[in-house]
Amino acid sequence: MGYKIISKLIVFLGNIWFGGKIYGKENIPKEGRVILAGNHTGNFDSYLLFKSTNRTIHILGKIELFKGPFGFIFKMMKLIPVDRKGDTSSAKEMTINLLNEEEVVGIFPEGTFHKKDILLPFKPGVISFATKTNSLIIPFAITGEFKFRAHPSITWGKPIDINKIKTDKVEYLENVVRELITKEKD
Repeated sequence: MGYKIISKLIVFLGNIWFGGKIYGKENIPKEGRVILAGNHTGNFDSYLLFKSTNRTIHILGKIELFKGPFGFIFKMMKLIPVDRKGDTSSAKEMTINLLNEEEVVGIFPEGTFHKKDILLPFKPGVISFATKTNSLIIPFAITGEFKFRAHPSITWGKPIDINKIKTDKVEYLENVVRELITKEKD
């Protein structure tokens, strides 16, 4: 219940403050296990994810978010805490369990966000989760700025069955997201 209320509030406030455009949201399956994976541009990226689907999204987030005054909100939002400097086994286990329960997991494979208009190298976790759980990956690209009425956008790519990819899987996903970013800028 808390997730639905807070995610709807985030979308409502985000629509007023930022605006925002969504392209290709029909690529997000209405059911089944799926990983949403794309670039990480800033603190407000999740707004565009929530705006794109009514499904509950379990987003991996740094453990520090849970230690601040708003930690309870991140728990209500069903974020998966990741200790980026320590033991990640709990986060991995939670992610695999959620995917095996046909849930949606959101991952920013860069591992952090950055101010520059570049794509950081992807970490292999998203590929590992998809392979172990036979989950589809829905790639996305976020472009634009999260400023007042700046209308940032998210473009969703076609579902990827990573088990059918014969080349380097991490590089493949990174290139798909890079192409979506470039497509959005054109």
